[in-house]
Amino acid sequence: MRNKLINRFIGAIDDRDEYQQQEIYKELALSGMLLWYLTMLLMVVGLIVDTIHNKLSFLTPALFIINMVYAGIIMSRLRKKQLDDTDCASIEEYEEKKKRLKKSSTFGGVLWGLFMLIFMQYVFPYLSTGEIDVSWLKVLIWGIGGIFFGSMMYWFSKSKLQKHF
Repeated sequence: MRNKLINRFIGAIDDRDEYQQQEIYKELALSGMLLWYLTMLLMVVGLIVDTIHNKLSFLTPALFIINMVYAGIIMSRLRKKQLDDTDCASIEEYEEKKKRLKKSSTFGGVLWGLFMLIFMQYVFPYLSTGEIDVSWLKVLIWGIGGIFFGSMMYWFSKSKLQKHF
């Protein structure tokens, strides 16, 4: 069924050889990722437009649900086949990858915290009411949220490191 679906999608009449199938899979995977990012961008734009008009349209939650279901399906399929695990052949490689994970998780947590602070305390309140109300407590809350997000990213990513030494 997969081959029939792919053949119809690409407009082929007969089955493709193995090399062609792999190239088709690569192209479809790349286009699927790009379309996912595009729908995420459309969702943010929809949320901004909804905030300006002070109403929630059908499009924004629909895009959110579609994106989250798609991401959940892809992640569960990858985990089921253990395709998201990272193999480490030596203790040095394990420590180096752990160090890289710490750095990227810290960066991700800081970026998430700043993004949430800016959007939730500046952009959305300004677009909906025209007023901005930021206190140190809200900055602290989003800072703690960023620390929590970065820590969870690190913990989850570290659990995917497989020691083979």
